[in-house]
Amino acid sequence: MRRGRGSLPATMKVPQDFAARLFLFLACLPSGSAVLAEVYGVASLHDVVWYAAVPGYLTLIGAWFYARRIRNASLADALLIGSLGGFLGTIGYDVARIPFVLAGQNVYMPNSTYGLWILNAAASSRFTETVGWSYHFANGITFGIMYALFMRGRHWAFGVVWAFVLETIALLSPYGSIYHLAGSPLRIGIAYYGHVGYGLPLGLMVARWGATSRILRSLPTVVRLVAIVIPLAAVTGSLTSVSAQLVDAGAENGRFVVEDARLTPGFLRPLGPREVALQNTCNAHSEIVMDATQNISLAPCQRLRLTNLQPGIHQLFVRSSNYRSHSSYILVDPVAAAR
Repeated sequence: MRRGRGSLPATMKVPQDFAARLFLFLACLPSGSAVLAEVYGVASLHDVVWYAAVPGYLTLIGAWFYARRIRNASLADALLIGSLGGFLGTIGYDVARIPFVLAGQNVYMPNSTYGLWILNAAASSRFTETVGWSYHFANGITFGIMYALFMRGRHWAFGVVWAFVLETIALLSPYGSIYHLAGSPLRIGIAYYGHVGYGLPLGLMVARWGATSRILRSLPTVVRLVAIVIPLAAVTGSLTSVSAQLVDAGAENGRFVVEDARLTPGFLRPLGPREVALQNTCNAHSEIVMDATQNISLAPCQRLRLTNLQPGIHQLFVRSSNYRSHSSYILVDPVAAAR
């Protein structure tokens, strides 16, 4: 059938359930905007996640079941394809940045801070890391749903554009300076490169909507079960890891302990006075570098207190010629004051 002059292609027409899609789009917003609320000083990540983002997640899940019940296949597919595209895109985003991690760039550091804020914790642990990474993936999934709700059948390149828009919003906000991205062409380049890995899977799945939908419907039950079990196994494994439990058992709120070429725990977040303690091993002299400018010398068994810490995220590492040093961080609230 020929399309009449002035009519829109099917992929560009306003969907009949536009109001429902707009509502679900808005239900996704609290997840990603929670970080912006924190860095702008509008509201805490803890409050926005628990009182807005989590209800949004539940709304999206309920909407998918309801759309299936009333046989609104288009809306149900938008939620499913967007979720899976966002999930796979987040994996692509993280995998694309692995070479930079191996080169010494801690590109996953924001995920750790998310867990500290969400749980209102004073130190990092396997629990804060698991929650932070889970929130990271929840953001990727909700961003994917937001895209799929209105971009069905559009060219895959729009998925990359969407990913770049999301990163640009972050960089132009205080997020860019708080996480030390602003002013660093290398880190900005890594951020956009990673978002290509996010946008490609999402864009391809939404562009090839019909094929994606058919594949998802034809998946054997065992494959669907595996797709559910793998994320659950990852969460369970991170919580039950023996090495992580040992690190948590030896951690003390408010204190970094020197262990060879690292400080443990990975993150401290002073909940009272803006200060932390450094405890050196009794085996050797150690030198701690803070924010790449301040050198702190510690004699064997010496304990030193760092006071009057400024808001923001401070990096510390043990200077060593024998081992590759691992960074730890101090998260001092309110980070909005550091912009």
